[in-house]
Amino acid sequence: MWEDSDYCWVVLCKNHMFHLMKNFLFRHRIPLGFADAYMSVPPLNGPFSVKCDVCGAVYSYEPSEVLRVEHELPDSFKPHPLFR
Repeated sequence: MWEDSDYCWVVLCKNHMFHLMKNFLFRHRIPLGFADAYMSVPPLNGPFSVKCDVCGAVYSYEPSEVLRVEHELPDSFKPHPLFR
């Protein structure tokens, strides 16, 4: 049976110590925008800042740090301005 999967663009939060207390096996993923299984990363010109939705820390990320993952986003999700 075929199911439609939800994909999104994410970066991994760099505030390791905060998130380590909750789950030491996986790093926290910060969702940036909606994606599908085949689309490429939107054009990004250099580093960009992202605020973590859990710990509130703001870090700078390179375009190479953006990942596509299969993840269901809540209805209240608002995409990062670069990923709209």
